[in-house]
Amino acid sequence: MLDLKQIRENPTAVQSRLNQRGSNADYDLTPLLAIADQQKALESQRTLLQSRSNEIGKLIGQKIGQGADPKGEDIKTLREEGNNLKQALSELEPQEKTLKEDLQARLLQLPNLPCDTTPIGANETENVEVKRWGDDLRVDGEGRLSHGEIGETLGLFETERAVKVAQSRFVALMGAGAALERALINFMLDRQINAGYVEVMPPILVNSDSLLGTGQLPKFAEESFQCREDDLWLIPTAEVPVTNLYRDEILDLEQLPIKHCAYTPCFRREAG
Repeated sequence: MLDLKQIRENPTAVQSRLNQRGSNADYDLTPLLAIADQQKALESQRTLLQSRSNEIGKLIGQKIGQGADPKGEDIKTLREEGNNLKQALSELEPQEKTLKEDLQARLLQLPNLPCDTTPIGANETENVEVKRWGDDLRVDGEGRLSHGEIGETLGLFETERAVKVAQSRFVALMGAGAALERALINFMLDRQINAGYVEVMPPILVNSDSLLGTGQLPKFAEESFQCREDDLWLIPTAEVPVTNLYRDEILDLEQLPIKHCAYTPCFRREAG
């Protein structure tokens, strides 16, 4: 999440870099800054009222300690002012809470700022090609089969029965197809472990804070699967639980780099 202080101190620079990721209307900072100003004004007002309320409490104690009549007019006036201040503070609290929640929601919708070295391009024709590896995919050729046709021919997966037990777009790997996926998973993990990574088998259900920590919430809430009664979500990638293992921790430099690899199922709604 972007730092509100950074946005307040450099709104033009932050807006300019956000515009590199979309049109000016996509990430307009004007409403966010207006809410931030309202919140700051309310916070200042609350601080002044709270300070005066504390001052009155001490003043009443001092006056009574010096012999003033607890039921006298002077003490009564101070107490009335104190009660009025408490009432005003109680009215400010929900307003400030609403503004804070709105501000937080708007900040969470903003993407990270692009790196200064990132080439700027509105579409694929303007993007700079940095490196190319391998040969281009050949889509021509008589008798060339799609992966789906190859799988069906060799009996590597079952689609109709998978749809019966789930719904469309699901597939059941069968025989050598299932073995191939298992072999590829082991191949990937073994390669990473040999390169110095530590394997993790993380939970596939995570709490809302974990999805906030990696940016899935609130932006991708509609594409995620939630267990509402437990505040748990099915993970969209292994990245989410693995990254959040260290959330809210301050790591010593000596602990770095931390290198993990993991295989998990991934659950997310996707179009197409």
